[in-house]
Amino acid sequence: MFRNLLTGAAIACAVAFGVPAATFGQATGAEQDAKKAGKEAKSAGKEAGEAAKDAARATAKGTKHVAKKTGQLAKDAAKETGTGTKKVAKTVKRKLTPDTTSATCKDGTVQRGKTKTTACGDHGGVRG
Repeated sequence: MFRNLLTGAAIACAVAFGVPAATFGQATGAEQDAKKAGKEAKSAGKEAGEAAKDAARATAKGTKHVAKKTGQLAKDAAKETGTGTKKVAKTVKRKLTPDTTSATCKDGTVQRGKTKTTACGDHGGVRG
């Protein structure tokens, strides 16, 4: 677009003012400079795009790594919480559950003791 404008302006000047041929050489030089500037701008834009793409990749990798570590920590914390809860439950069960059992003895009575054998020791033993 700029090239068309510059070329049109140069032609208009040449026609209007009857500029000698040497001026066209200068216009061509300006046109070449404009082309060169356009190419350099395009190259700079391309490099900026590549840099942005690289930065995005690095950010994505970092985010993925952090998310993975966070997930692992959450998993470990859940496991520790579960283990701790099981230990507490066992302790509570031991505290609330008596250390005795009941057994039906051969004489028909139901006795309690640490084991079925000791519960029915004086009653003829454990029934069948």
